Amino acid sequence: MHPKSAGLEIFRWGYVNFPAVLFYYSKELDLEIDDLGMLGAVFYSFERSKPLYQSGIRVGQLLQDCPCLTKTKMSRKLSRLQKLEMISIEDNEKNFVDRYVFLEPMIEKLENLIIRDHPQFSNVKKAEPSVKNENMVMGASLIEEYRQKIEQLELELQEEKGSRINLDILNNKNVNFKKVADFISKKTGNLMSVKMAGELNKWLEDMNLTPEILLCMLELCFERSIYNPRDITRIARDIKEYSISTLEGLESYFKNYVDLEKNKALRVNKFDPDIAEFGNFTGIDMAADARKSVYYKWRYDWGFSHPMIMKAGEVMCQRTKNGGLEYIDSVLNNWMSKEIRQVSEADNEIVRFKNRNKSDKIAATVNKNDNRKTPSVEYEIYVPPSSLEELKSKV
Repeated sequence: MHPKSAGLEIFRWGYVNFPAVLFYYSKELDLEIDDLGMLGAVFYSFERSKPLYQSGIRVGQLLQDCPCLTKTKMSRKLSRLQKLEMISIEDNEKNFVDRYVFLEPMIEKLENLIIRDHPQFSNVKKAEPSVKNENMVMGASLIEEYRQKIEQLELELQEEKGSRINLDILNNKNVNFKKVADFISKKTGNLMSVKMAGELNKWLEDMNLTPEILLCMLELCFERSIYNPRDITRIARDIKEYSISTLEGLESYFKNYVDLEKNKALRVNKFDPDIAEFGNFTGIDMAADARKSVYYKWRYDWGFSHPMIMKAGEVMCQRTKNGGLEYIDSVLNNWMSKEIRQVSEADNEIVRFKNRNKSDKIAATVNKNDNRKTPSVEYEIYVPPSSLEELKSKV
């Protein structure tokens, strides 16, 4: 007797008879590997169902024969095959598992593809007018499918052209960056620093300055020994703001502004509406050059915006009677240490400061009440009667 073998059970289950023609036409039918696997499951369940002349297979049978498929996966995969017109699904039943899946659309498509590639088969059915008409209809549907594929290919070509344009723009940006970076390295005699590279990105991207205007600007800066990236960015902002786009305009700007600015002397001597507004708002006389220098320290060295300086002036006016620039300086220094750069962030810090002060006052009051002195204890002094009589006689 031969021993029992579980391997024989593999053969009793049978095999899936999958049409190999589907692999041949899979690309033309837009079938993916998951679609082929789903069709294999349908074929497997169809062959297990009885009687064999039954045209459709119930979804519930598919789920039973393929436990790895859930209702969600099954619904998604069958919907895709239905859109590809490879199957049709009966939707008379409300319950999904009771619906039937039919393979007739796939068979018709495969027949038409075979007839198209092998015209000799078309002569077999010439005598049948109904079949000929059906072939004409199917041919028209195939033409429509090809038209849709052509439109899809045209869209893909347009997207590819758009991506190429974006790539060209990116390459153009890289070329512009390299051109200006090489000029800076050549003029300074050193490799460009990370800080200078960051500022260069601002000039090209944020300010949208052309490489030509940047090269002219940098040439004029280096002639005046201006190498600090922050100082150059300040000049670049002015060029952007005043829309300077010619060499004559640049030379006029450097001659009338940069050349006369020694340690910000021009900014101090020049009328500045921001300083005038700050002085009127706080009541501080800003006519003195030293006070203007303090304002420009906040504005440019510390990097605070004009609204932030005005906010610090508002805090000074609210908290002090005779405050001045020293108090505002301390407020801005505190904000700078806490990386507060927006007015909204300053407002939140003011609210936190007030709440903290209230909490401190309440805690101080509680501690004061807890540390009150206890009332002194009164003691009765005893005096002997003899001593008392002696005291009375002396009085």
